[in-house]
Amino acid sequence: MLLGLAAGAAGTAAMTASTTAEMRLRRRPPSQAPADAIARLTGWSPDTQEGRERLGTAAHAAFGTLLGLARGAIGALGLREPAASAAFLPIAWAPDLAVVPALQAADPPWRWGAAEVAISAWHHIVYVAAAGVVHEALGG
Repeated sequence: MLLGLAAGAAGTAAMTASTTAEMRLRRRPPSQAPADAIARLTGWSPDTQEGRERLGTAAHAAFGTLLGLARGAIGALGLREPAASAAFLPIAWAPDLAVVPALQAADPPWRWGAAEVAISAWHHIVYVAAAGVVHEALGG
């Protein structure tokens, strides 16, 4: 379990770095989808934009770390790299592709456009790769 959480935390850190760099390059603001998803699930939202951004960051960090449990389970089943990362990628990308749109916190992926799908894919590949490297390095 701890191995999966460590993998998820590493993946989250890598994805955060990747996303931050992409936002700066494209001069785009942070996504509101994580905060909007939490608001849909709980019925609560911070009163300020700063609060919404903090909630979004906390939701991203918590969920990304917890999602590492799935990477740990894949490793516990005996799957090794690169097959483990190939199996983990659809699990890691499912929140953006299905869960957040189902909560109506973001558009579904067929409305994103090819560039946005490719950028999202890149960020999730970064997450999965970092999680896989850490999982294997820690003896998974």
